[in-house]
Amino acid sequence: MKFGDCYKYMEKLISSQDFSDIDKDFTAMLYLTGEDKGYIYMSYINGVKTIEPIRHNSANIYLTMTINTFEKIINGQMDILRAFTTGQIQAKGNVVLALAIYNSFK
Repeated sequence: MKFGDCYKYMEKLISSQDFSDIDKDFTAMLYLTGEDKGYIYMSYINGVKTIEPIRHNSANIYLTMTINTFEKIINGQMDILRAFTTGQIQAKGNVVLALAIYNSFK
């Protein structure tokens, strides 16, 4: 999987997601590492969703993982919480909010 494929997947996922059950606006930065690396910036502010393939220095949540880990998670081969507890995903910022966002995808 290439970074562009990851971005397209996230763009489709975010655009179809209802975040109204999360009682807080958020901004998140996902950094995918590996040979074909890149940043994905996502926000949900005042009911408006945004996703861009850019690095943004101001976010509530920062997540870093390899593209390989990302691919395993979206293919159901790896649980995101297990990836986090085993260090395959590094998280900074508001981890409680990150879990609320994760739970909204279920």
